[in-house]
Amino acid sequence: MFEDATPERQEELIEQAAQYIVRHDLEDFAQMALEGTAPFGDIVGELGIMMAYPLAVTFFNRTGSDFINMFGFNYKINAERVLKRVEELKKVKELQEKKFKEQEKLIRKLKGEPEGWFARQLWRLGFKRKK
Repeated sequence: MFEDATPERQEELIEQAAQYIVRHDLEDFAQMALEGTAPFGDIVGELGIMMAYPLAVTFFNRTGSDFINMFGFNYKINAERVLKRVEELKKVKELQEKKFKEQEKLIRKLKGEPEGWFARQLWRLGFKRKK
């Protein structure tokens, strides 16, 4: 089984799962799946694993089985660890997206494009604003 897994391997699996969730915008789904099955994980350990196993293997392939084995009877604790890491990565992603949008806006301004989607479409078609 997976009882002899090192803490480094556990962190690696959690990081891998969290990155996959954030990269594919599955934060809400992961929260529903992990928090929804967490009460079953502590009360009836195997039931929580049985409920989450198909989801984990579907999304994480072979690592999914390692991931579920890692959860074991510490399901609730590990679910919280994954969700915490997902939140951290989500904040980083939002900051990167915000910075990217600001850069795009600056580039459009330097090109002389007007602000606003409709005005840009007209500008690209060759309609010029009368001043």
